[in-house]
Amino acid sequence: MKYSKSNINEYIQLYLNDLEDYEGEGDNVQISEIVLNDFKMLLTESKEQDMTQLLKEAIHNSRPVNRLVYKNFLEYLENI
Repeated sequence: MKYSKSNINEYIQLYLNDLEDYEGEGDNVQISEIVLNDFKMLLTESKEQDMTQLLKEAIHNSRPVNRLVYKNFLEYLENI
């Protein structure tokens, strides 16, 4: 499935809300907020139209901790 920038931004917010609801205010939620908010800025600056490809590139180029956040978010997208 292809996502637009606005869809991804909306799904990021939904994902973060769900994390907060199910996990509380733990470190995982804070790390996810930082990583995904950085990704939102990357989306804003990017001319890339394929958001799934951009997300996969972010996964590939990220540190292991960030990679886990991106992978969890991608899994969330695939299960919506």
